[in-house]
Amino acid sequence: MMNDSTGKHSQYEIEIEGHLDDRWQEWFEGFTLTRTADGRTFLTGPIRDQAALHGVLKKINNLGLTLISVNPVNP
Repeated sequence: MMNDSTGKHSQYEIEIEGHLDDRWQEWFEGFTLTRTADGRTFLTGPIRDQAALHGVLKKINNLGLTLISVNPVNP
């Protein structure tokens, strides 16, 4: 289960290849977009459960983006 005992959402960092510009911020609601100098974008934000994680990954796939990694982030 992805929720901790306090009912808070788990934080995840999703790394994709390429830079997403700021117009995608709304598409990935609740996530922070961070672009790196070497051409990657990190999406960092809350994921409430497995279904929500799969939804975000489906968006990435539907956009034709290359997924590099998906990692939980300790608060």
